[in-house]
Amino acid sequence: MRLICAIATTGALFAGMWATPFRAQAQQNQVPTQDTRPDGKGNRTRQMAPRTNTTLAKQNQNGDRRPDGKGDRTRSAARAGRAAAPATGNGIDYHGGPIILGTTNVYYIWYGNWSGNNAPAVSILTNLAQHIGGSPYFNINTTYSNAAGTAVSNSVAFGASTTDSYSRGTSLSDNDIATIVTLAVSTGGLPKDQNGVYFVLTSPDVHETSGFCTIYCGWHTNGPILGADIKYAFIGDADQCPSACAAQSPGPNSTTGPDAMASIVAHELEESVTDPDLNAWYDSAGNENADKCAWTFGSLFTAPNGAAANMTLGTLDYLIQQNWVNASGGYCALSFASASPDFSLSVSPNSQSVAPGGSTQPYTVTITPSNGFTGTVNLSASGLPAGAAATFNPSAATTTSSLTVGTTTAIAAGSYPFTITGTSGSLSHSTSATLVVTASGDFSIAVSPTSQTVTRGSSVSYKVQVTASGGFNSTVSFRVSGLPSRTTGSFSPSSVPGSGTSTLTVSTRTRTRTGTYSLVITGTGGSRTHTAAATLVVH
Repeated sequence: MRLICAIATTGALFAGMWATPFRAQAQQNQVPTQDTRPDGKGNRTRQMAPRTNTTLAKQNQNGDRRPDGKGDRTRSAARAGRAAAPATGNGIDYHGGPIILGTTNVYYIWYGNWSGNNAPAVSILTNLAQHIGGSPYFNINTTYSNAAGTAVSNSVAFGASTTDSYSRGTSLSDNDIATIVTLAVSTGGLPKDQNGVYFVLTSPDVHETSGFCTIYCGWHTNGPILGADIKYAFIGDADQCPSACAAQSPGPNSTTGPDAMASIVAHELEESVTDPDLNAWYDSAGNENADKCAWTFGSLFTAPNGAAANMTLGTLDYLIQQNWVNASGGYCALSFASASPDFSLSVSPNSQSVAPGGSTQPYTVTITPSNGFTGTVNLSASGLPAGAAATFNPSAATTTSSLTVGTTTAIAAGSYPFTITGTSGSLSHSTSATLVVTASGDFSIAVSPTSQTVTRGSSVSYKVQVTASGGFNSTVSFRVSGLPSRTTGSFSPSSVPGSGTSTLTVSTRTRTRTGTYSLVITGTGGSRTHTAAATLVVH
């Protein structure tokens, strides 16, 4: 194993994530929000001098300096660092902004080329998203809460992923990252989810021009996307700059970039949950919770390939930075044992398909207890479309429950995200799943009259009738073949939803060749295609 440089035990690098304190901590630590917003590029590299205490004092005359979401600094920038926070409370303060409550859904946008040598990243980072929720590591974030004392949940679900093959090229600005997220949601590649964090993961040939590898290794922010407050993050492939953004080479999964990206994803996820709008949890120097522990890794063990690791999630080993515990005066750690019993909720598979009038195969809803939780969890589902109903067996469970969704024949085809909620006393957690209703039934197509005669230079019309059956409700589009040269055919309308009628108009020219022509009119809807024959006689 070749280390790029020795693994640090102190310092701050990666950018902000999430946390939730207990009620007393929220009231004790809340600070007036009169901070001067920074320029977003205050993270220093190793080659740049750090901000001095004098500089910070000038910036903080009206309160703490707000974070920029790019505290996920490179290893050199971590050493330059921000000034230490005042020794008050737990070393991190609440500024009144929102945090993410309930289950946080992780969405990946694989931007660029993730095939060939880059392919291992997909399994490494997907496994991370699938298993970080409910872990002792992510439980650190339950030490953070909002002003009402409601704490972050140790519940993370991997929602979905999509690919983007260089829609904005290989040189990206911060605005390009927002555009990539908007494109993924607006085209249906990913659902619109205000409880989600969307990670734009770029392949090694893609550059983020505002400072990847020189100022930061990743960042997070939020913004209005398609009418919703969407939280999103940028994570670059550390293969582009292992000396700046990777602790070792190779990592425990025998890669450099993807193994390093796992720690950066964890960093940005934590800060996105505890400080999604950059106005919740951070210290007087603008460090969010993960910033305060960047490039520190705690107790290590040796992975099978000889690399250093500090935790196992699912089936894989990882080297993940520590996070800031907002309790007992504050400290960096790899785990936290909650003071009270709790549980988390997950569902598998995340998506099931069904034809109208049928029922899905069972979803398995798993209840994972923590800190001695032994209660019964009452399960419910919300957000299903009209014509769909959920049945849990059992509806009150302690370990697992089977969820079946039944549908009527009238339900429309489509993809429907919905929420599964588990409640036990004052505890409530949720997770997301998707119901995919496939187009069912069939349709027939008929033409009348079946033959038309036209004089050259004139037009004739055919009536095209589509008749749906068995609950078919897809849109049927049309085309015609077999027309002679110098002749056009047009449909009005060009498509019909389910059953309907369209008029085919055939227009000839004065030089159209006379004769008898066999026409084929084709209708396509969903996965179904049908044809009807007609004859055109040109005089």
